[in-house]
Amino acid sequence: MLSGDKIEESKRKMRRFYRWLWGLHLLAVAILGLSLFPMVALFYGVWKAMAAQAVWLKLLALSFSVAFGYFLFGTALILTCVLAKNLLGFRIAPGLFPMYSVEALRWMGYNSLILLANSAFLDVLRISPFQTLFYRLMGAKVGRDVNVNTAGLADLSMLEIGDQVVIGGGAALICHAVERGFLRLAPTKLGNRVSIGLGSVVMPDCEIGEGASLAPCSFLPKGSRIPARSVWGGNPAHDLRAERRAS
Repeated sequence: MLSGDKIEESKRKMRRFYRWLWGLHLLAVAILGLSLFPMVALFYGVWKAMAAQAVWLKLLALSFSVAFGYFLFGTALILTCVLAKNLLGFRIAPGLFPMYSVEALRWMGYNSLILLANSAFLDVLRISPFQTLFYRLMGAKVGRDVNVNTAGLADLSMLEIGDQVVIGGGAALICHAVERGFLRLAPTKLGNRVSIGLGSVVMPDCEIGEGASLAPCSFLPKGSRIPARSVWGGNPAHDLRAERRAS
């Protein structure tokens, strides 16, 4: 049984955790409010400029301002999330940390910014310069001619993606795992010309060699190493060519 001191300590950690969650919600409201300002200012300017025009012209002008304003909002959102990361010190590093530690709370704050940007803007603009720009500004090492057709990338500053990499729709690259009350953070590296199939999951501390492929709907466990120019797949993922040769 837990002693009274341990129970009180656990309660204090939980209270701190929930205060942190509320703080992250308020941070999201502040970031969204600041990011919406350019779009709302555009709407207001268009409405004032079209005050003397016919209703259909007003509606047409507002429709185009909504389309253009969404990109203003998205650009502002990306920059505001990056600014918040730097000002609030939301940085992550490899290691094993207690789930309610300062390091774990920073990790939560860091990934909440990624989730916010993906949900509000980037998820509808996959395979776009906005997406790659955001990943780089959040600390990811991203090569040239990379195509990412998913919003499932987390822990960006611990990801290294080589040149001409293709990541399929619905795939997830995760550099964290929760293990018995501890948060484990470990980097993942994709070599040049790697292909990650539709709906696949890559766990922490994985390395995929140059020119290798991971088949759709595969699960690559943490700590896996895929050799260059090989083809892996399955759950758990394994060498498909070796399997065919053995059969």
